[in-house]
Amino acid sequence: MEVFAAVLASASVLLLLVYLVRARSLRPSESRIRYLSPVNAVAVETAKADDRPILRRDASGIPAIGSFLSSNGYAERWRIELERADLRFRPGEYFLMRLLLAGVALVIVSLIGRNAIAAVVGVAIAVMVYMFPAYWVRFRIQRRLNKVNAQLVETISLIANGIRAGFAFSQSVDAASGRMGPPISTELNRMLLDVNLGASTEDALLAMRDRIGSDDMDMVVTAILIQRSTGSNLVEVLESVTETMRDRERIQGEIKTMTSQQRLAGWILSLWPATLGLLFFAIQPSLMSIMWETTTGMFLLVLWAVLNIIGVVTIRRILDIDI
Repeated sequence: MEVFAAVLASASVLLLLVYLVRARSLRPSESRIRYLSPVNAVAVETAKADDRPILRRDASGIPAIGSFLSSNGYAERWRIELERADLRFRPGEYFLMRLLLAGVALVIVSLIGRNAIAAVVGVAIAVMVYMFPAYWVRFRIQRRLNKVNAQLVETISLIANGIRAGFAFSQSVDAASGRMGPPISTELNRMLLDVNLGASTEDALLAMRDRIGSDDMDMVVTAILIQRSTGSNLVEVLESVTETMRDRERIQGEIKTMTSQQRLAGWILSLWPATLGLLFFAIQPSLMSIMWETTTGMFLLVLWAVLNIIGVVTIRRILDIDI
């Protein structure tokens, strides 16, 4: 049984490494198709109506897993999340990677404990390991979103200056993308590429808004679409949106300043029990070993982990004030 578990863990790690290497070393043609593939249903329906070829990759990349994910709606949701996180994984590969990580964690904990308690703890740890990549993807999404929001004000100002100088909207966007760095320049270039491939400017803007998932970008795109429908002055609209975004950024900075002490207190309260446990373990290892050698100790460790996670999430939600 131990030999089988070791072989299973080794095979899982090997498969995980293979998929990681494959995701980072795509063939040029496949990478090109992924880059040109439309994101939202509006662009797909537009392409069908115009009888244009639709360069859309499979939602999962693994037929057996892909059918399961597509039927439950996970494939599309994970595809959007991975694209917003700027990751090259397909949903099927992402799902298989999470399963392999959870399986490896379960096998390792079971081999260490070799009893029923270790199996139960291994299942709990496997669930936590399975959820960790999802939080990592959300962290990357939020980090990329913050970068886009930080670049958006300057980008809109460059577009407005270009239009004021007499350039067309697409030319102003092209000039702004050349002045700005990624990730906003990547999204602007992709929007221009959609337009060059035959999509309307409105559909390209909507696709860019869905790819980024930013409230500020949604406000900008909505203002531009309204202007294109009503025929008002686009420069004035963009300047008004820019002023609104600057005010929101100023208010958010003030809120972060006023809640900084509470955030620090939350982190201290969350990390203090673990720090204290490590200190006791360094001073008296035999005394702290009771926590993972007895049923009561294992139960208390799991209970501490669950309550600590709940406390961290609660504190962050309380301090997360939306403007």
